[in-house]
Amino acid sequence: MRFRGRPLKKDSKILDYRRLDEILKKNPNKGKILITRRPPFEVSRPNVYLMWITKVSHPNAVSPSKLHAIEQMVWEQLQDEDVDVILDAIEYLMIENGVEPTLRFVSKLRDMTLLTDSEFYVTVSDGLDSRVLNILRRIVE
Repeated sequence: MRFRGRPLKKDSKILDYRRLDEILKKNPNKGKILITRRPPFEVSRPNVYLMWITKVSHPNAVSPSKLHAIEQMVWEQLQDEDVDVILDAIEYLMIENGVEPTLRFVSKLRDMTLLTDSEFYVTVSDGLDSRVLNILRRIVE
């Protein structure tokens, strides 16, 4: 797998967004918290707790500007059960909140998963510039 001309490590926690299904299938008996822009009807798996990042009103929806609310929901879920966390909406969060607040948010999520011995993955697209991608790597890996 290559990203912007550089290979991603096989065990990398930062993955191309097209590998989301692969992450969701990993460890099928373990629950997953998926923070995503994909609507709920696109992700229907019994072991996935979906947080749909959108500005529309929906039972699974969370506003992209409410990073603190997302953090709280993730923390509560991590306390209740053994789950992995997948952030699949980082570019959208950067658009809505700015790069630095989003990277601080990612850092908090990573720390929460470390405290609970969970896995943390971030999916990215080619739209992320190399400077931000390098900072993200330092935070996540």
